[in-house]
Amino acid sequence: HIGTTMASAAFLSAAARRAVPFALPATMGCASVVASGALCEEPPSQSGNVKRMHPVPSAGREATIRKRMTSIGRFSMKSETPSNLSNTTFFLALAGSKPESDAPDGGMTVPEFESTWLRQSMHTLHPRFHSRVSREDDRYFELKTVDGDPKAEVHKHATETMHTVGYRGDLRGRIERLMTEKLDVTKKLWEVHISSGKLGSSGAISRLKVDNLRREDAAAAASGDSIAAGPTDTETILLFRAHHALADGVSLIAALADLSDEAEEFRSMVKEAMKRRRAKGKDATFLRKLAAYLRRIVWFYLGSIRALMYQGYLLLTTPRNPFETVLRVAAEDAAEAYPGRSISWCDAAPLEEVKAVARASGKGITLNDVFVSCVTYAVAKQLGEHRGRMELLDEASVEKGGQSTSSSWWSSATKPAGKINVVLPVHLYGGANPPGSSVGNNIGALTARCPGEIDASSTATDRLGRVHSSLESVKGTPVALLSWVMAKFCSDYLPEGVTKSVFRNANANAAVVVSNSRGSAKKMHINGRRVESAAGFLPLPPGIPVGVVVQSYAGVVSLSLTAERWAVPDGDRFMSWILEEYQRLCAEAQVTNA
Repeated sequence: HIGTTMASAAFLSAAARRAVPFALPATMGCASVVASGALCEEPPSQSGNVKRMHPVPSAGREATIRKRMTSIGRFSMKSETPSNLSNTTFFLALAGSKPESDAPDGGMTVPEFESTWLRQSMHTLHPRFHSRVSREDDRYFELKTVDGDPKAEVHKHATETMHTVGYRGDLRGRIERLMTEKLDVTKKLWEVHISSGKLGSSGAISRLKVDNLRREDAAAAASGDSIAAGPTDTETILLFRAHHALADGVSLIAALADLSDEAEEFRSMVKEAMKRRRAKGKDATFLRKLAAYLRRIVWFYLGSIRALMYQGYLLLTTPRNPFETVLRVAAEDAAEAYPGRSISWCDAAPLEEVKAVARASGKGITLNDVFVSCVTYAVAKQLGEHRGRMELLDEASVEKGGQSTSSSWWSSATKPAGKINVVLPVHLYGGANPPGSSVGNNIGALTARCPGEIDASSTATDRLGRVHSSLESVKGTPVALLSWVMAKFCSDYLPEGVTKSVFRNANANAAVVVSNSRGSAKKMHINGRRVESAAGFLPLPPGIPVGVVVQSYAGVVSLSLTAERWAVPDGDRFMSWILEEYQRLCAEAQVTNA
């Protein structure tokens, strides 16, 4: 829907050219510059975006390049708060061992990860991974180079840790810690924690998948076939954390595809898809192209007016977040009484099954619609549980001789939330990094009003139909692009305090944010080890207490949850409500679970 206007496409194309980080051959103007300890700054280029920090000539050829940070990256730094850090966290779970590994169990080690990183040329394809925020001026990244190439110091980003000691619980705690502890971006923008142990011991790979893998091994051994990744009795967890200033989560996952053994194949697929898209427009006549261009211009301007009016309507008609009552009624220090995050993840369903449910449920319904609907059901269940607890507290107060709370605020707070606002991030390039570009922040967002605690007699299909109608009306506008432009404006021109306020209020008191990430259709490998599972965890924007990521990989749709613990005390239970609604949809659509 973003790419349907030529005007916005041209704008985004120009933005992409500006966002490609560190065009090293063009910026390395003084080939004779060599290393010492002292730095001297070269005047800015004509664009004003690149500053060169050259060492005083000595015995080497090192330099430090300054690149102006993208506006959205800067926005992520200005808008984060101590309790809502812009830390994107995700894990890749690899299966397989190698006899030549230095690890006792044959798992991946830091030296192996580093050699794989360099062999796949990650440091030259995506130089920003080796950048840091300048201590002198946080509007800039700094990148060390050697002979014009990024200086890859992977060992400063990768560490080996003990493997998890409890099923899911230990990994859950590590994810929570990485999301809530500040990352010093003046030292590095990302890190990866590597651990290996018995297959399935961490919970990163589901027990069902583990059983299937062991059956595959047994079948391969019986037939005499060799196993490319070695016996799958070992798992390796690559637990990543990156600051949003580096890139948005979708771009990060897309960039890490370049780390896989299938990287060249994926790049070829993207190039072919872009060629096919360009070829479609070549056969059109001039008049047809002109008419299409004019239609898109009209769509863009009228859609912008409509989008802004709708956003204003949401702001005016949603005076408080429905979860706010939990904080106000339970206790003033509820956030302190229930600190931290609730974390959960699971494999939800086969991808083809979800597509079948979507087709059977109505025309135009998408996979994303299906799970946004399921998430709104879970939010409604959670709000109903909180409301029931508040009513019990009120009754207990009356029994002890107190007075029942009868204020107008209490009356409105304890009413079912018939509608809730939902935020959906939208990647402006469709979830892929165009060939020749690197990681970046190419993401906007839209907000839609969806059903919340609706009549219990309503079917799951009824809820899905309402969700689809609501999302479809907003997707027909350029709101995601407008939000990206607004974030850029706030970053470039507004004070940090104002930016934080704008970011918090722009979500229209949304109860939940639901992100969609599309992964590879087949299993990837990293240095011969199969990537069996992947899960990303959304950094909660200020004011939104619940975040869900819907992701597909290797034919399986999986879910991950990040939530304030005071809003969602039990993450696994919340996840079970999502799956409960999905099962209702399957039954109503008469789709048999695989």
